[in-house]
Amino acid sequence: MKPRKPERSVGTRFRFGTVKKFVVIALLVACSDPVPDGQVNALPPEAPNVPVGEFHRAGQPCVQCHNPNGPASGDDFSVAGTIFAQPQTAVGVDQATVAFTDTQGTSFQTTTNCVGNFFVKKSDWDPAFPIFVRVYKNGLARTMQGQIGRERSCANCHNDPPSGSDQVFSSVGHIYIYLASDKPPPPATDCPVNPVLQ
Repeated sequence: MKPRKPERSVGTRFRFGTVKKFVVIALLVACSDPVPDGQVNALPPEAPNVPVGEFHRAGQPCVQCHNPNGPASGDDFSVAGTIFAQPQTAVGVDQATVAFTDTQGTSFQTTTNCVGNFFVKKSDWDPAFPIFVRVYKNGLARTMQGQIGRERSCANCHNDPPSGSDQVFSSVGHIYIYLASDKPPPPATDCPVNPVLQ
């Protein structure tokens, strides 16, 4: 006959089960990071009539969701943003080229879609920061005067409205390719969503 293990009392079984449940709950809570979760939750809601995809959330910080720990973790972006026509309008520029060069001299180019959105997946190019950027279309080019030190979402620095002073910096406003005095081409007419932000 095999010796039987002594049975635990009901109180001991209850405490052991409670401890296991507490450990599991603590591990689940530890997997959530309140700062990025709060940043994602603070984003404006999705625009009506714009399905989730390459045309959505124009002008918003893409990499808050498109990162390994974000809700769109299947698409890990190296850098992403939106190019608008002019400083005073929220009209996306279609087919503008966005050219990057990183600190090691490697380069990558991508093109905006009809709402002005562009993104670079890490699987396509994983730059060594800082990176330099230039935007051009139809012979017109704009070069960012500084460098992108580490921020992967353009909209975290380039958001509306522009604000700041000599003492306090908040935002330089959205990225645009044409000056206020220029006459840009009209928005794309074959865009599946409205390229003018509401």
